Amino acid sequence: MRKTLTIFAAATAIASGAAVLQLKITVQNKVDNVKEIARQIKQDREAIRVLEAEWAYLTTPQVLQDRSIRFLALMPPRAKQIIADPSLIPFRPKGLEVEAGEGVLLPAAQKELKSSKEKKSKQTEGQTL
Repeated sequence: MRKTLTIFAAATAIASGAAVLQLKITVQNKVDNVKEIARQIKQDREAIRVLEAEWAYLTTPQVLQDRSIRFLALMPPRAKQIIADPSLIPFRPKGLEVEAGEGVLLPAAQKELKSSKEKKSKQTEGQTL
């Protein structure tokens, strides 16, 4: 009876040792995987920082203007190219009238609005005096 109990205890100890060894190997593989993923995340974050810095540089107004001049042959408009009256635009469809209002985004129209408002205010001041 003692012999079988000893053999059973030895077999159990060997099986337990093998199970612990297998568990250790599995845990070590998982730790290695986690370290690899952490390393990959660090590399990806560094790449994102580099790309964000490059994007910030490439979208600066000076770089965009230089590239538009070089590749698109676009130049900033000259003063004589800006027209005050949108109805003078060539090839404009007939029947479309532009009203001089606050919604019109033309500098000349804004100046005209301001000057007409100033004239009206001066006229009302003159009438009240």
